[in-house]
Amino acid sequence: MSAACRRHRALLGPLLLVPVVCAAAATAPDVVARLRELGRASATVSTLRAHFVQEKHVTIVREVLRSSGTSWLDKRGRIAWQIAEPEVMRVVIRKDGMFVAGKRVGAESAGGGGESAMNGKVSPLPMLEGLNGIFAGVSEETARDFDVTFRDGDRLRLVPRSRSLSPWLSAIEITLGGEAQTPRHVRLEEPGGDVTEITFSDVTVNPPLDDAAFVP
Repeated sequence: MSAACRRHRALLGPLLLVPVVCAAAATAPDVVARLRELGRASATVSTLRAHFVQEKHVTIVREVLRSSGTSWLDKRGRIAWQIAEPEVMRVVIRKDGMFVAGKRVGAESAGGGGESAMNGKVSPLPMLEGLNGIFAGVSEETARDFDVTFRDGDRLRLVPRSRSLSPWLSAIEITLGGEAQTPRHVRLEEPGGDVTEITFSDVTVNPPLDDAAFVP
């Protein structure tokens, strides 16, 4: 794997997680009720724009890998991350694939001139669905894929139910905020001990976004 690819993986840590839908398991009635309430709030969201700061703590590296920029989300299936620091990079995830710095990445592009993400084992569509699920808010459907525990009214911990997801992710902690109850802080814990934390600020709900916002 090239040095550029390794650097991209560090910057794009949360984008390379692959949530997998699995059979629903029993969830406590009070948890279901709270998820329904949060789902009603997040259902009002069509688009989002926010500033983000991501810090990745890697177990074998003392230095915290920090990146920041602006993110845009369209719940119809489009997400863009404009990374401003430490280096300028644009990431766009749409139904037709994932693009980094204008190049398609993922299994489909491994043999076609694009750079393969995660050694070509990641397909863009599951990533897209997972990002919508995490960054657009939570709902009763969240309990299909995760064991949900509320730390308090606006902070919850998600542990994946699927064995297919557990090699990638140990848990997600989400702090919600605002009238639409969208994520303000996301903590992604990996099995090897690495932790990625993303803080969102200046969140705008339902800004007008045209196609230009999601051009690779």
